[in-house]
Amino acid sequence: MKGKKVGSTLPKRDATVIFNRRAALMSFVGAGVLGAILFRMGQLQATNLISREYSNAADENRFDTRIIAPPRGIIYDRFGTVLAQTSKDYQVAVVQNDVENMEEAVGRVAQILGLDDEWARRAIIRARGGSRYEPQPLKAGLTWEEFNAINVRLPELRGIVAMSTDVRAYPYDVVYGHPIGYVQKPTQRDIDKAIEEEGEGATRAMYLRNPHVRVGKAGLEASMESALHGTPGYRKVIVNARGVEQGEDESERREPVRGSGLVLTIDHDLQRIAMQNFGEHSGAAVVMDIYNGDLLVMASAPGFDPNEFVNGIAPEPFRLLNEDEKKPLFHKAVTGVYAPGSTFKMMVGIAAKQAGVEDDWSVSCPGYFPYGGRAFRCWQRDGHGRVNLHDAIKYSCDVYFYQAALRAGPERIASVARQFGLGDHFDVNVPNIRNGLIPDPTWWRENRGEGWTGGLTLNYGIGQGAMGVTPLQLAVMAARLGNNGRAVVPRLVREGPGVSEPPTPPAMTGIEAEYLARVRDGMFGVCNESGGTARRAGDLQLVRDPNTGAAVPVSPETSGWQPIQIAGKTGTAQVRALTDANRGRHYSTIEWRFRDNALFCCFGPWHEPRYACAVIVEHGGAGSAVAGPIAKEVMRATLMRDPSRRPPARLAQLERNLASNA
Repeated sequence: MKGKKVGSTLPKRDATVIFNRRAALMSFVGAGVLGAILFRMGQLQATNLISREYSNAADENRFDTRIIAPPRGIIYDRFGTVLAQTSKDYQVAVVQNDVENMEEAVGRVAQILGLDDEWARRAIIRARGGSRYEPQPLKAGLTWEEFNAINVRLPELRGIVAMSTDVRAYPYDVVYGHPIGYVQKPTQRDIDKAIEEEGEGATRAMYLRNPHVRVGKAGLEASMESALHGTPGYRKVIVNARGVEQGEDESERREPVRGSGLVLTIDHDLQRIAMQNFGEHSGAAVVMDIYNGDLLVMASAPGFDPNEFVNGIAPEPFRLLNEDEKKPLFHKAVTGVYAPGSTFKMMVGIAAKQAGVEDDWSVSCPGYFPYGGRAFRCWQRDGHGRVNLHDAIKYSCDVYFYQAALRAGPERIASVARQFGLGDHFDVNVPNIRNGLIPDPTWWRENRGEGWTGGLTLNYGIGQGAMGVTPLQLAVMAARLGNNGRAVVPRLVREGPGVSEPPTPPAMTGIEAEYLARVRDGMFGVCNESGGTARRAGDLQLVRDPNTGAAVPVSPETSGWQPIQIAGKTGTAQVRALTDANRGRHYSTIEWRFRDNALFCCFGPWHEPRYACAVIVEHGGAGSAVAGPIAKEVMRATLMRDPSRRPPARLAQLERNLASNA
């Protein structure tokens, strides 16, 4: 018998009931969810009618604010020559969202521009760190030929764009690399600092991320950043869901405001002449007006081209600059600290006069001075014979100043030196200004942990030992000697935000006119009398026009006119004690970094002083042979141009001219 198939199927009526129940349950749940959604939508609409919160949020998703970097303020020399400006820069960039293969596209750009694979790799890293929807610069500073080469190939370079933008430019490159400095792209440290100061939503941090923004990183560009930078503008653009720009709301656009300009005290022609005269030497030159402190020259050699830093200097050129033993990146006029050598002897002479040394006091110089069981030598091995203060300055006799220093004492010498600006801090609106050092017995005990000795005083007398001064301070010393003891203070910015006219320099206390007259006469002898150590530097070949008072070159027609003369002092400062072996070697065979520094300071014209000059040549040897000739050419040009007697440019007029030409 066949068995029956056993099944578990429900009756048709029961299955229908279960289905209807489930459908009803799902309908109920669906109706509840739909009701909740409709309720929430109604609630949101009601809220939005009152506060517009969600409409504003939607607008924010539809609109994007793009920063417009402002043009930086223009920097002028004292007569209106443009030293730093904004100009057009040609660039090639990439829009990441539009490029199909980043490596391939950037590699093609590198090929067109003749750049290597390492450049392409770095360019890709930089671009990927920015927005996907805005052009990210790959290379700036393109020549017109390079720009055209990219342009004609744009149809085959999807995602690559060629564009021009405003960028900082320095028309005289190395001449002003140090005093003016340069701008660069903000670093992550700049961005982090802005966040730290303003919080996570820092608007400045957002601004600094803009690829076209540059900030001051050295010189006046850094110290005067807030004045030069200007006020950013912005534009409100319409974007799609991917953030790609679709248009602009012109009613929401705000134009940027150019930064304030600066008028410097520098005379461009004199600055250029100073830099040219250094040639291959390393050092600094400073020229200043001895009455108002205007710095007419602030040169540091060798220089560097600040234009190379604006869009980011390549690693290899930067390495070469950074490792150069002549330190082209250092602003030697204010950061270089050097032993003053014999240029310090005027300070010792004045201190000796304060101590009661008479005008007729003289010493015999046999070429050395015995003290403490050793012989302290004079630079003139055969000696100078009997000399007084005048002759000691003229011949730069070390033996005289050894003994003058003992008579004066280190405390008094230090006090006089500080009154003349040595070891002082002069804020001339550039970064990294060093103070130098004028030590005394108290400083020596506190910092060296030992007592001052007579041997230290002897070294003090000839400007050697632990002391150090900057070229700027040396120029201030010469200026205060030239103006008969007025405490003039240097300045680099003549007009700009927060800059005011300098006050009349006060007279220095305790510096008698008689003391100044004695050392000034000695400085005159240095440059103009037989045996003076700087006769060549003093031979300016200039005479004074009797009708105009101007300094003009000597000629057969003018040979009978009054000669233009200067008063100065040479200096040669050791950077390393010479061994007996070194003393016998020819100077050129001594390693450059161990050679003596050469110094020269002066003021003039002698008949009516107006300018002071200081020149230091690193490892240049004798001051009379190297620093003196440079100072001669710079002072000769200064006296012929006589810039302090010409009307300077006014910032307001320069800014009006700029606006009218825009």
